[in-house]
Amino acid sequence: MIEAAIADLSGSTSTSALLPTKMVVADLGCSSGPNAVALVSIAIDAIHIHCLQFLQPPPEVCVLLNDLPDNDFNTVVKSLVTLHQSNNEPIVATGIVPGSFYERLFTSGSLHLVCSSNSLHWLSKV
Repeated sequence: MIEAAIADLSGSTSTSALLPTKMVVADLGCSSGPNAVALVSIAIDAIHIHCLQFLQPPPEVCVLLNDLPDNDFNTVVKSLVTLHQSNNEPIVATGIVPGSFYERLFTSGSLHLVCSSNSLHWLSKV
């Protein structure tokens, strides 16, 4: 699904499929365990594969991870450092956004890709 979202974002056609030169990716309800950056890692890989396929330089990527304020963000930051070090292309910026995703967390039009799966079993409303 993430790969399809990247293709949709680029307006993918057989001849042209350029992504923006700067992208912001967010994971809502990231948690703090070993899977805290899993979706973001998959998204970054999909972006880089897409860019290789269409001979486009990879965009600068800002990764924003969200969860409730009582989440263990120290563990999340350590996971981000590991992701940053293991990735061939640099993640330009990372950030933590504490708060409920039932409320507004970001400015209008500021995100290119939003992921959320770790939090699905906690949803009380959609």
